[in-house]
Amino acid sequence: MAGETVFVIDQITPKPGMGRAFLDAYIQKYAPNAKERGMHLEHTLVAPPVWLDDGSNTLFFVWSVKGGAKGVWGTLIGGRRGNALDEWWWKDAAPMIVSRERFFSSNPSDIASLTNV
Repeated sequence: MAGETVFVIDQITPKPGMGRAFLDAYIQKYAPNAKERGMHLEHTLVAPPVWLDDGSNTLFFVWSVKGGAKGVWGTLIGGRRGNALDEWWWKDAAPMIVSRERFFSSNPSDIASLTNV
């Protein structure tokens, strides 16, 4: 099971005109902590591919985590409440965000072993 990769996809829609500022804050405040916990930033995507001043961009951050379910839970538990990262999410980032969702995915070839926990 240690070889499976789980992808953690953050889909975040900042308030109108805040796309670039949120991206910069996420990369500066969230990404270093996530990397320390074993997450690897595979892709950062912006939709539409132009900064909107009067509308909302949607940002996608695609992270990979090795080690299957155990690896993912270890990285997520490490980022739970009571630290500077949590303070950033709820005090600094939250006012910039319209919506956020997190998805977990894998390669089809890993599904059988990922569900055998």
